[in-house]
Amino acid sequence: MTSLRALVRRLFRPAAAPPAPVPSPCASCPLAECAAGVEATVICISCPAHDAARLRSLGLYEGARVGVVDTQSGVLVDVRGARLALGWKVVAAITVLPVCR
Repeated sequence: MTSLRALVRRLFRPAAAPPAPVPSPCASCPLAECAAGVEATVICISCPAHDAARLRSLGLYEGARVGVVDTQSGVLVDVRGARLALGWKVVAAITVLPVCR
């Protein structure tokens, strides 16, 4: 009889709430939010024009693939074999799409 009660309780217990949606690890985000070791593709550079022009001349442009090397005091990125150290204000203005593996 107890097993029948347990079966009925299990069948008619309230449904659990669906799990909260987990943000996609492949969604676009500011470069400042990427952890060390992440590779990403630059989508948009929205910093002041003179900063954006300088970054583009260094190889950091829309469509470029970057790798985050370090994030301790600013962000150290690898762009086409060259490493660039960027401040937090600049990397906050760069939107990237992390590469999903």
